Amino acid sequence: MSRFNETETALIERLRALKALPDMSINVFDIGVPLTAAEFTQDEIVEVLYALEQDKIITLLPGNRLLMLKELPDG
Repeated sequence: MSRFNETETALIERLRALKALPDMSINVFDIGVPLTAAEFTQDEIVEVLYALEQDKIITLLPGNRLLMLKELPDG
């Protein structure tokens, strides 16, 4: 599994743990802090967030927040 896929899996698992649903706003720190503690870098996390934004699953908002646009993809 590539590092991108590992990071994506961990990030989606974290969003599931936060019970992320469409129209829900989430503080990016609630995702980033646990993932950096699990030894993912900020660059790896941001790369996955940008990919999820490109796929129109989330949108990044000012103030270090994201908005869920769709349900999370199946694991």
